Amino acid sequence: MALREFWISVRVAARLPAPQAVVDSPRLDAEETERVLRRSTLWLTPGAVAGFDENDFSFLSVAERTRLAKLVTEFRQVASAVSPTAPVPNDALERGLPLFRDIVLSLGFDRYEDPEALRLGKLIEQAIESDRPPELADLRFRTGLDHSGDPALWIWAFLTEEVSKNDKDFLKAARRLRAILDPIARRVAPDRWPYLSFRPIAEPAEAVEAS
Repeated sequence: MALREFWISVRVAARLPAPQAVVDSPRLDAEETERVLRRSTLWLTPGAVAGFDENDFSFLSVAERTRLAKLVTEFRQVASAVSPTAPVPNDALERGLPLFRDIVLSLGFDRYEDPEALRLGKLIEQAIESDRPPELADLRFRTGLDHSGDPALWIWAFLTEEVSKNDKDFLKAARRLRAILDPIARRVAPDRWPYLSFRPIAEPAEAVEAS
């Protein structure tokens, strides 16, 4: 699948840490991503975006898909002019860096643990966008096989500091969010069992299952 190839190409080129539990991953922002990329210029090659096909991103909004395609096209133009055997010219580095940084950020490696999680997570987020609950601060996603060997989708919902101040409000909000997210997850990914957990955004607390 080209999406998976592209996903791996970008991650490897960016030299990001090996995938870990996305729920505990630190947030990636533009400043930190740029700092990581400046450690090496090995990412400045067309191979860093190998496998990209705009058609694989039909799950993105038109604006997001168009922006990503533009970033990849412009990055390829810069990277293609760089010799693999000579030092990277500074002007090429400064032109390529913001392009590749934004490609990395657009894939949300800190929020979507794998390519399928990106696809399903984006679809779920789009489904709640028009009426997103104010107590929902963030969502993170992972796909894989559960303990029974069945396809599954894990969703971690992070609740705002305000609603997390006491257990009663937290649990009430978690139950409300479960009632919203569970049917959407089942509709978006009917072949995967949804596992939902809830955490306060302020600290890495123990995840709570809302009954």
